[in-house]
Amino acid sequence: MADSRPPGILSRQLILSLYLPATLLALGQSMVAPVIPVFTKSFGIGVDAASLVFVAYSAGALVATFPAGYLMDKIGRRPVLLAGPLLTAVGSFMTPFSHTFFELLFWRFVVGAASQLWQQGRVLVIADTAPHDQRARQMQWMVGMTRTGQLFGPSVGGFLAAGFGLWIPFAVHAALTIMAVIPAYNMIKETAPGRRRRNDDSEEVKAQGWGPVIKYMITFQIVAFLCIQILAQFGRGGQEQGSLNLYAVYAYDMGPGELGLLNTIAILFGIPVPFLTGYLMDKFGRRAVIAPGFAAYAIAVALMSLTAFYPLPMSYFLATYVLVQATAGTTGGTMQVLGTDFSPQENRGRFFAIWRTIAQLGATVSPAIYGLIAEHAGFGIAFLYLSFCAVGVVLGLSRVLGDTRAKR
Repeated sequence: MADSRPPGILSRQLILSLYLPATLLALGQSMVAPVIPVFTKSFGIGVDAASLVFVAYSAGALVATFPAGYLMDKIGRRPVLLAGPLLTAVGSFMTPFSHTFFELLFWRFVVGAASQLWQQGRVLVIADTAPHDQRARQMQWMVGMTRTGQLFGPSVGGFLAAGFGLWIPFAVHAALTIMAVIPAYNMIKETAPGRRRRNDDSEEVKAQGWGPVIKYMITFQIVAFLCIQILAQFGRGGQEQGSLNLYAVYAYDMGPGELGLLNTIAILFGIPVPFLTGYLMDKFGRRAVIAPGFAAYAIAVALMSLTAFYPLPMSYFLATYVLVQATAGTTGGTMQVLGTDFSPQENRGRFFAIWRTIAQLGATVSPAIYGLIAEHAGFGIAFLYLSFCAVGVVLGLSRVLGDTRAKR
């Protein structure tokens, strides 16, 4: 009898189709992260307009989210997932050749949309295939490998930009993205239930459609979860796209080399965190890990706000910068684990289309709100806003939402 057990957490299949691509994609993306704020500043715009670079990235992800989820139910996970890296390569390569700020926004929009195709597709495949007691580890270890890929990317990208030109990191990012999709092409199989079993008279196919999904989405538990998801996105303020770098550039006049080194140090502290949180979420439950993570992040950004209110030494800013990045690592990917637990087996792509669209809507407006507050009320108030949103996540998880994986 054939062995039908799912692959182990460190199987060859997961290494080549999940962990290695995540590492390469993150390496390329992190190389351009410290360069984008500097390239944006070269257009001679203020911090509120500069934040639109991160809004454009999130807007691209937002526009792609709904059709991506629907198409993954309609035509399958695999074609949508593999299209993401190819579009990312094109968008990244063209970014440094932008002649106007609006061209730059367009290519960041393309990269954001493409990245969402890969990210949403890969998470959906995990939801289809991973055992429930292994799901958090697969998703969080993907985050961990992403952070591993980000370790040297900022320093290398900053060095290449400073020494050879701003366009070099973007070209390398495009090349790494193409490399990432090569092993995934053969290893990733179709996992959509409706595509694996083509019997149109089956009960599974008959259950496909928007009606059951909408009915499920308006239950109290899912509505509460979506509200908490939005607060989580607001609390991050576009940090995952590098919005915190804007503060370093505009308040401390840091260049790409300094930003690259600073990001590398912060990522080094954060690498072990997702591996630990994935294990703990599978063992003790999601809420037991997510709530403390957002609480620690809330404290960190509150401490960062002091650098804007008082003339504190550079050493304090550097320490709090690393602390914010490290605690943000405890929140990265955790809400996706929670949402995947809530996703139904059938119509999962449609559920993702609605859920992730709402999440991306929060991610889209969050950097703009952060930049607007920073421009008109100061960075200190903007950091406190992020902290209050994170506290809202903690309260929502602790007081309202039930756990999806209690300790057994």
